[in-house]
Amino acid sequence: MEFINNNTQLDHLIEQYNIRKYFSEEYFKFYLKYMVLTRFAKDEYIFTERGNIHYIYFFLNGKIKVCSLLSNGKQQLLNLITGFSILGDLQLFGINNPFTTAQAIEESYSIALPLAFTQEYLDKDAVFLRHIGLQLAQKVYVFTSNTALNLNYQLKNRLCAYISFASKDIKIDGKKYLYFSDSLNDTAELLGTSYRHLQRTIKTLKEDGILEKYNKGYIITDLDQLMNASSDEYIDEYI
Repeated sequence: MEFINNNTQLDHLIEQYNIRKYFSEEYFKFYLKYMVLTRFAKDEYIFTERGNIHYIYFFLNGKIKVCSLLSNGKQQLLNLITGFSILGDLQLFGINNPFTTAQAIEESYSIALPLAFTQEYLDKDAVFLRHIGLQLAQKVYVFTSNTALNLNYQLKNRLCAYISFASKDIKIDGKKYLYFSDSLNDTAELLGTSYRHLQRTIKTLKEDGILEKYNKGYIITDLDQLMNASSDEYIDEYI
């Protein structure tokens, strides 16, 4: 995690994302003294399973995947985040070692608020606690929706939905494509399948003209087909 010491940029983002509304006015000036803009590099963990959380993160932009590590060592995909979200909220309720990991899958930015200096006040802040309660309810909705997706759609449909989320823009000979370069071992674990089954499904997508091998990943050569083959999208926006 990189701390960006730029108060002008921080103030601009606080206004842009209306961070003030998440706190009581009487406490906001106190919190503001400790807020800092942070940057997470691609593949960097924001927090790990059973790791202590020292900050509340107001996630601003980028992409984050939230997973749970199962007892057999595999990962279960819980959520994909692209929009504004609050991370680290369970720490406020005495859950010091979360059973989830949050990892940036592209460069991501947040505003961090250290709990060591502010938790006493956050516990008393009715406005903040109301927003945290709403966020937790929304996260339960997202989790149940994404779990239903994993249970009720074939791998091809789920893989297409995940590729559409996890791909990034790339230019080849002046033409723009979406490029998917996630580890296939990790992708298989996240989607609850075997590596061999995932490879067979990718082969099918290549035969259908949806994907084409490029460098260490794949470019999407037919986005319309990809979207038509996708299951309902993994939800990252809340109701």
